[in-house]
Amino acid sequence: MKYIVGAYASAPSLKSNDKLLEIEFYNKLIIAIPQIRGLEIPFFGREIHKFGSDFLFNYIKPEWNNILTCIPGVMENLAKNPHFGLASDNYTGRLNALDMYKRANELCHKICDLYGDNSIMAVQIVTAPSVPVEGVSSSRESLLKSMEEILFLDWRDSKIVIEHVDSCGPDLYFEKGFLTLEDEIEVLLKLSNINNVGITINWARSAIEGKNSDKPLEHIKLALKYNLLSGLIFSGTSKDDENYGSWSDSHMPFAESYGVDNFERNSLLTYDNIFNTLKLIDLKNLDYLGIKLLSDTSNMDRRVGLNKDAIYILENIISEL
Repeated sequence: MKYIVGAYASAPSLKSNDKLLEIEFYNKLIIAIPQIRGLEIPFFGREIHKFGSDFLFNYIKPEWNNILTCIPGVMENLAKNPHFGLASDNYTGRLNALDMYKRANELCHKICDLYGDNSIMAVQIVTAPSVPVEGVSSSRESLLKSMEEILFLDWRDSKIVIEHVDSCGPDLYFEKGFLTLEDEIEVLLKLSNINNVGITINWARSAIEGKNSDKPLEHIKLALKYNLLSGLIFSGTSKDDENYGSWSDSHMPFAESYGVDNFERNSLLTYDNIFNTLKLIDLKNLDYLGIKLLSDTSNMDRRVGLNKDAIYILENIISEL
């Protein structure tokens, strides 16, 4: 099986300006993981890499089917304007978000022109802004208006997929605090061209929302009920960890399984939790399956190894299903 790899979360450029380290990372990663189907490419609002988009263009393979995720750009904009987002009830905040996604559309065209229409199989969008932040509000109605405008654009062969992140719980705890999955699904069901849209579940973000390992299962079942599950990304979290925090969206690596060398002892991405997640899904009907992991050290072998070992764990668990 082939997998999407959110390599940018493991890359040295997350904290380093050393271009040679970044080159070494991508060269080693691509050799180490022949099962790469494509990258989860981060859109930062204008570029897809801190060294410029052309840097990452050098590593994208013509045969790959990649994902373009817009959450990095959304988070950068939210830091400047808390009203920013497709679901914002603030007119300017919603308009600014639409402008960013139009730039994402232009970049999608550029990648497709370089590598073919199949090079971006999905564009992941999110339902910002964060609530409850004082004075900020979002709604299904605002998201529906935005979705209608987004779907009016030509995305080549790319599917528009809502990347669900945690919504705010009754205890007012949240990492991102965007719309609930129920709200997102309700909006998607109102769209006439529903075949062009879907939902992606990031395992950690659902676990963070529920503060348990059951919430990802609930979210997957709900998306499957409405035939909207498009993608599944395994990213980890922990109840409590010195390096990765408590219920933090820190892309924690997998727990130990099958004797791998690279793992995190406190990660909730255990064998049982991964197995129970995957057994819910007919993988033949899933558009894509992938990983997004963060290294807690600058060691290059670990940066590459935690991705390689995660794929090894998934391969073994899938063989047991």
